[in-house]
Amino acid sequence: MLNIVLVCQFGASTGMLAENIKKAAQSQGLDVMVNAYGVAEIATVSKNADVILIGPQMRFQQQEFEQKYKQVPFLAIDALDYGMMNGEKVLASAMKKIAEFKK
Repeated sequence: MLNIVLVCQFGASTGMLAENIKKAAQSQGLDVMVNAYGVAEIATVSKNADVILIGPQMRFQQQEFEQKYKQVPFLAIDALDYGMMNGEKVLASAMKKIAEFKK
């Protein structure tokens, strides 16, 4: 089972996107766990995450997160996909990032 973590300032707006990602994963027969958290929880949730998706409003912090939590890949969610709550596209991006990180 893959653990996809979404992080934004408080975890509220990404919660809706997390649900759409879950639906997309189920429709593709993928075994994933998807949850949204506020940035204050990043140290805890990074320990078991396969990828951490950060809200577009936090993309400027991606490099800082990557340096601090090297055991997990980070990906800033595309602003358009985020705005459209496009779970399928965000899931595809997350899966690609996981595959690249494992190489």
